[in-house]
Amino acid sequence: MLHIALPIKLYYTQFTGIKMENYRFLADEDELKFFWDYGLPPLKQNEIYFISLSARNKLLTEEERLFYQLGRSEMFGKQQIRHDNFGVLLQHIKRFECRRDAYLTKAGIPYPQKVLRVYLNLTPIDAYKAMKDQINYLTEVLTSLTDSALNNSKNGIDDSFYKVRKSFDTCQSLFARNFGTKEWIDIDIDLNEDYSEKLFCDIKTVFKEYFSENSDVMFIRTSGGIHCLIRKNKLKTNPDDIYKKLSHIVKAKEIVRNTNEMIPCPGTYMDEDFIVRVLNKNDFSEEDKLHKD
Repeated sequence: MLHIALPIKLYYTQFTGIKMENYRFLADEDELKFFWDYGLPPLKQNEIYFISLSARNKLLTEEERLFYQLGRSEMFGKQQIRHDNFGVLLQHIKRFECRRDAYLTKAGIPYPQKVLRVYLNLTPIDAYKAMKDQINYLTEVLTSLTDSALNNSKNGIDDSFYKVRKSFDTCQSLFARNFGTKEWIDIDIDLNEDYSEKLFCDIKTVFKEYFSENSDVMFIRTSGGIHCLIRKNKLKTNPDDIYKKLSHIVKAKEIVRNTNEMIPCPGTYMDEDFIVRVLNKNDFSEEDKLHKD
């Protein structure tokens, strides 16, 4: 932990030249609403939505990384959304827009805006399966605590009580790993070239070879690439075939299947001022809506 003689607010301002203010994440409510309507499957009785913040240090200089003591990728601010309602999703995203000193790095310094982004789980979470995992985990902790006490093991007792104190965070993480209704399969293209309309048209051409309807794929542009969301029930080929075709036309750092189900949330800022957007909105019609008005 970095010990700072000056108050955090003053120290932060002197180093960055930025006055202490609120974080900002919501950039375009209409963009978010489009993704709600066409991208997020409605919740079933046993499901919830899951959103969180991520801090990525790749935009920091070496000096800034030392100053903030920020690792390569950190997840925090996890929120579970139990109501299938757009207004509630909007409310939860706005909760991230708190004072900058509400979230601090290991150095005790507020995160810089440019490293933060809102992640949304593309697939809802199965709360029932997560609850069963929670019960199993808490039972293991309780058993370990009891066994340590019976064996008079101070280290075992200390370790068990540490897990008790961390049980809320651990149980939240268990939620993030139990997926429910799967609408999409996500191919993540991490670009190694500048985005252009021609590049996007070339990418769409590849997918047209495999899908009869344009709305079978949703393309989401991020600051570093494109998430290609494929309707699971329309995928009739091995995704490896699509990867290979894409690799011939795209200069990419990597093209991978995104198995953690997390994507930067459309309609929010990432990398300071970039707005995450759906590129092919015109491919979707009223009948493609997942959330009906």
